[in-house]
Amino acid sequence: MIKIPVHFRHTDDIVEFVKIVSQYPFHMDLVSGNHAVDAKSLMGTLALGSAAGLSLMIHSNPSPSTEQLLSQVACFI
Repeated sequence: MIKIPVHFRHTDDIVEFVKIVSQYPFHMDLVSGNHAVDAKSLMGTLALGSAAGLSLMIHSNPSPSTEQLLSQVACFI
């Protein structure tokens, strides 16, 4: 599992983020405190997107695919 902090400045950032993570086959969650949503869910991500202490949990071992994902979401880290 890989955990990285993320933050969004605008709603458009959330839409772009969901488009990116939806391209990958592994399961991902956005977590803030006791709340978690599927990172591929636009509605869930919009609901949690403004929360403080937001982290992306990637349920996969490090691999070239996860490294590619991390490079694509770098602007949200």
